[in-house]
Amino acid sequence: MTAVLVTRPGGENDPLVAELESRGFRVRAVPTVLTRAVPVEWPDFARYDWVVVTSAAGVAALPVALAGPRWAAVGEATASALRARGVKVDLVPADANGIALAEALPDSGGTRVLLVRASLADPDLPAGLRKRGALVDEVTAYETVEGPAESAEELRQALRQPDIAAVVFASGSAVRGFMKLGGPTSLPAITIGPRTSAVARDAGFQVVAEAEAAGVEQLAAAVTRAIPNVNTPGAERPRRLRTSPAVRALVRETRLDPEQLIAPLFVISGRETRHEIPSLVGHHRLTPDLALREAHRFAELGIGGVLLFGIPESKDRNGSGADDPRGPVPETLRLLRGEGLPLALAADVCLCEYTSHGHCGVLDGEKVDNDATLPRLAAAAIAYAEAGADIVGPSAMMDGQVAALRSGLDAAGLGGTAIMAYASKHASSFYGPFREAAGSTPSFGDRKSYQMDPANAHEALREMQLDADEGADILMVKPAITSLDLLARARQRFDLPLAAYQVSGEAAMIEAAAQRGWIDRRGAILESLTAIARAGAGIVMSYFAADAAAWLRERR
Repeated sequence: MTAVLVTRPGGENDPLVAELESRGFRVRAVPTVLTRAVPVEWPDFARYDWVVVTSAAGVAALPVALAGPRWAAVGEATASALRARGVKVDLVPADANGIALAEALPDSGGTRVLLVRASLADPDLPAGLRKRGALVDEVTAYETVEGPAESAEELRQALRQPDIAAVVFASGSAVRGFMKLGGPTSLPAITIGPRTSAVARDAGFQVVAEAEAAGVEQLAAAVTRAIPNVNTPGAERPRRLRTSPAVRALVRETRLDPEQLIAPLFVISGRETRHEIPSLVGHHRLTPDLALREAHRFAELGIGGVLLFGIPESKDRNGSGADDPRGPVPETLRLLRGEGLPLALAADVCLCEYTSHGHCGVLDGEKVDNDATLPRLAAAAIAYAEAGADIVGPSAMMDGQVAALRSGLDAAGLGGTAIMAYASKHASSFYGPFREAAGSTPSFGDRKSYQMDPANAHEALREMQLDADEGADILMVKPAITSLDLLARARQRFDLPLAAYQVSGEAAMIEAAAQRGWIDRRGAILESLTAIARAGAGIVMSYFAADAAAWLRERR
């Protein structure tokens, strides 16, 4: 297999590497040029008609607030990076270079332009804009480092390989950096365009191919033309089934549906009141009447159900409010049941929201008394079932909790109420936002004496088996993203429906990264939910249920 040396700043993560590998090349990626952010005193964007950005590195350097002007990107890679930050890109020139961008900017006479660029950027873009009458302010958002010292040893190792057929340059800076690091001019060079070719030839390289346009695919095509002796994969070409959105959808193995999703709701007593939950973006503590409105929205989106968590007005040592028929959960259930919405109504059964100490059961000194807690859990489950719950979910992780609920419900004539057991619930670090929302942080100690050690897979399966034997109708794992292996193993072992809870910390991580422009929020949400379903979950509790349901309906 032919090997090529790629010198772009992205290193192994550069999209050119993946494109060349898909064409059968073996790639060594050594950045001979890097970009590093520099301190910037950003002007007020509202003063400008246009903000022009020339690279993804420039996008990464932008401040959080990106409102006001129109936006131009030098090429599709930069435009994609801007869109990932939530920016509407108004202009991308047909040719990805500064001259083309300067010529494409409409009505530039007198236009105020903020140009975000690198320290060593070519002067043709600002010169072209000013020639057309634009008033240009330049901001150096990052510096270009040619020949970074951290690449020196990596380049030496790559050059020791005898089968490197060519070196690929995507900028004059990459050529100069290669030379500074001691790279030889004896390797044939393949470049992204005429300017880079000129720099390479001036340095002594033989340029054997040049991309027809400035893009990853065009540069990879130039490599393929120059070095055709590549071992092709023959008849086995999985990429045939990835050629278009329609084909990819046709062969998709795991499919999400809004009916698989359950939306958590935090309910409080009262009327017409909502309290924001800062650590759970878009979520609130709601009084029953507002929870009903939210449930109507969920039903219109086709979501499968809701899972209620109650926050009482007062708490005590034994969590007596958990089974109060006038509490926020029973009151909300009665409203929802009376409305006849096409939603499965589920209620969490635990004492942590109701106890003054924040633990999930009755205390004996400073220890949770397992057997004294079971009747309290059963009483809460009966109260919720009587108020209209289809499903009750014991989450306290007490031994025997499923059996206690099953016997209590059956004795109360509520044998039709299903039990969704929090069978494998870890003592996790991902519950922080939930505990803020529910006011359930323990006042002392932690929950490791009753919630599971995340390291124990065999124990998790044992817990699932015990809950199944005690009469659970659905088995749940929690947190979802750290339990995918357990879901897969449970799917092979149990015939019961499996559920997974994409917990508050998982949601908070995605929201935080998306707000900073580090990830695509929609893509990350749907990808994570798909992974949970792929691992074996038929039911997913998620704080993204409403957003995901809306997006899934768009696909239809």
